[in-house]
Order: sequence, then C-alpha cells, then structure tokens
Amino acid sequence: MATADEVAALRLLIAEPTNKEPYTDSALSVRLDADGNADVTAYNVWTEKAAAWAALADISEGGSSRKQGDLHEQALNMAAYFRKRVSDDTAPDGAGTGVRIAKLRRP
Repeated sequence: MATADEVAALRLLIAEPTNKEPYTDSALSVRLDADGNADVTAYNVWTEKAAAWAALADISEGGSSRKQGDLHEQALNMAAYFRKRVSDDTAPDGAGTGVRIAKLRRP
C-alpha cells in the first residue's frame, strides 16, 4: 500500500490538493500500487482530466472571456510531460500511439 507521503507527492504532480472524488487518498493509493510508478499514475490522471475537459469551449460575453478550452490543452501538455518521464518499459498500454486530438473551436 502506498504511503501517505507517496500519495501527498502524487497530489502535487496531479494538482489535486484535496481528498475528494474521484481522487481520494485511498483511490490514489490503489492506483500508485497498481501502476508501480508515480509518473505513470500522473500520466493516467492527466489523460483522464484531458478527456473530461475535451468538450469545454471558450466563452466570451459581456466584456469578459473564459478560455476553458485551454484546460484541455494544458492537461494534454501535462500528460505529455509525464509520458516523457516514463521509460518505455513502464509506459501505460497505448501511450504514445500517435493519436492526435485537436482543441475544440466554436464560432
């Protein structure tokens, strides 16, 4: 079982400071044990976040704007960063398969 310090270190890597669903301490501990490597777990979490944020679009109204589409792009950047840190023998299945995802743009 992953230690509390290992889970805390992972929380820093995935930008999830609080113990709430779906990234509770126990869930992260199980994932760390299954993956065997914090970088692999961080890669998986960031790809999950990118998938969750893929449908967000930029909003401009009333003189203000929110670039929500950037969340998806930045999550993909973080996933790519952790993918590079993972050696080929510990890479998650399907990682780096050449799939390309474009940022959603709405008129």
